Amino acid sequence: MANVVLVGGTEEAQLILRGLLRLHQHRIVGATLSGATGLEMLRQASDPVLLVDTELKSPAWNEFIPQARAVNPATRVVLLTPTRSARLELQARSLGVTALVRRPFAIQELLNAVGPSGDTEAPPGAPPEAPAPPAPPSPTADP
Repeated sequence: MANVVLVGGTEEAQLILRGLLRLHQHRIVGATLSGATGLEMLRQASDPVLLVDTELKSPAWNEFIPQARAVNPATRVVLLTPTRSARLELQARSLGVTALVRRPFAIQELLNAVGPSGDTEAPPGAPPEAPAPPAPPSPTADP
């Protein structure tokens, strides 16, 4: 389960995102349209995933992300955007964005960007998965 802080976008979009993420066992620790409030939520969250919409008004998303990274450098940052271009992706990656998700998105794309959730874990009391068998030796490997 990821602890998620939503920042930017619209109230309607945040309502949908909150419901979708909760349905998949993520915990919403904060949601706001304000960058300043988002930074405060980020300070209080434990091991958060920050979901930032490029429609963030004040400050702009590309000003907000460096501020967020200064507050919590280990935070995973997912950027939601209506467009995706090489220039946008380069700028986002240079600011520390770990994943870009273009709207409209496939649900699984968003879930993959946010990270593992509780619904992928084995139920309590379930036996552990068997380890994967070792890989066969490479034909070019030295004996």
